[in-house]
Amino acid sequence: MKTHLLVLVLCICSIQMFYSQEDDGVVSLSLPVRNSLTFNRYAINPTFSFVREQNKYISFSNKREWVQFDDAPLTYLAGYTGRFGENIGAGLSVFQQNYGVLTTFGGLANFAYNVQLDRDSNLTFGLNIGAYKSGINTGNVVTNFDDPSLQNVPENFLLAISPGVNYGLVFLDFGVSINNLVTYNSNTSELIKDDPEQSIQAHLMYTGYMNTRGFFDESKFSGLIRSEFKKDETVISAIAMLTVPKGIWAQVGYNTVFGASGGVGINITPQIAIEYNYEKALGDLNNFGPSHEFTLAYRFKNKQNYDYSSGDEVSGLISGNKRKPVVSKISKAKADANRKSSAERKAEAQAKLLAEQKAKEEADAKARLLAEQKAKEEADAKARLLAEQKTKEEADAKARLLAEQKAKEEADVKARLLAEQKAQEEANARARLLAEQKAKEEADAKARLLAEQKAQEEADAKARLLAEQKAQEEADAKARLLAEQKAQEEADAKARLLAEQKAQEEADAKARLLAEQKAQE
Repeated sequence: MKTHLLVLVLCICSIQMFYSQEDDGVVSLSLPVRNSLTFNRYAINPTFSFVREQNKYISFSNKREWVQFDDAPLTYLAGYTGRFGENIGAGLSVFQQNYGVLTTFGGLANFAYNVQLDRDSNLTFGLNIGAYKSGINTGNVVTNFDDPSLQNVPENFLLAISPGVNYGLVFLDFGVSINNLVTYNSNTSELIKDDPEQSIQAHLMYTGYMNTRGFFDESKFSGLIRSEFKKDETVISAIAMLTVPKGIWAQVGYNTVFGASGGVGINITPQIAIEYNYEKALGDLNNFGPSHEFTLAYRFKNKQNYDYSSGDEVSGLISGNKRKPVVSKISKAKADANRKSSAERKAEAQAKLLAEQKAKEEADAKARLLAEQKAKEEADAKARLLAEQKTKEEADAKARLLAEQKAKEEADVKARLLAEQKAQEEANARARLLAEQKAKEEADAKARLLAEQKAQEEADAKARLLAEQKAQEEADAKARLLAEQKAQEEADAKARLLAEQKAQEEADAKARLLAEQKAQE
């Protein structure tokens, strides 16, 4: 059996709005009033209570999301917000949100302060501070058995702070804000970590007027492009609105998460207005069904026209100005004349005729004088308007000239800076190249010197080796010569000795022969 709690769990898993593990019952601050550029704009960015605003409002809004489900998200919002001074916008609202068995109740305080930068530019700072209580409404829990965990879920009181800033020009507004920058749980005295609704939001808004004729003459066109950068996803949305001076407006939008939206609004009177917005889920949320938002607002009459606002004349279907009946003096005179005699009536008729003729002449003269005065005033107004327009055109031309001159100077400075940077880079590259070339030349010279030194050492070693070899050869030749000379001397001595010995022997033989011969004889 499916219970209401199961349906709620499915919704929670789809939109990732609640903490379900560490802090049961803790709900992030996220008001779903995202489809209107007329009321409750401070919920989009805290500076919007001032930006493009002229009046103060009391508004009551009700939004029911995903109507195909029972106990679908339901939001009630009531607030008092708008322009409170030349440089101040503020607001105070209370809200209640029901997400099945989960509920939140609290208030939101808004403050915005503007700083005039130039004639056509300003900077606005804004802050939203939310204080609310969140928990489980056990009266809405429908289960088939007792769940002790539901009885132990505490109620939490939280504070959320969301700052923002907006830079405005004549037709454009640029801004950023941080949703739920700080969320403090007073029950646990801790800051909430990993808030799924914490995001950095950036927007671009255009506000202009249509120069045409007929029903849409002087109609105001507003367009807003917004992006939210969350931790796990990026949400992009866009809204376009057209406001007709008769007090009717229409708007269309698209959100990458919640789908397409459209709405209309009507000023019933210059003070009372009603607005309806329809939102159709697409993609993964298509089965959840559409969402409906109703707003009833009361606009306070503004006794002062502020700068940096549209200053549009507000009109309604029912005008608050009624003409008083005019009693005719001539009819009263005729009634009195009927009660008098005919002679008197004749005299009085003649006198009345003269009086009427005189009155007509005076009226014609007065009308002519008024016409001349009106024509003169219109001519003066036209001349003043032309003068103001000329002054504005001259100022715009001067501003444009100054802007172009400033842009040219900045471009020249940038070009000069780039040229200097390029020259410095080229000089550094040339110096680096020269240093590398010099280092290479020194390395080559050193290598050549080392090669020459090595060749010289090798030549010296070779010469020394050759000299030693030559000396050795000379020594060997000299020794051989000496040996040969000694051997020759020894051979000569031996030969001489042998010759002497032979000569001695021959002499001895000859002597012996002579002796024998002598003896023989």
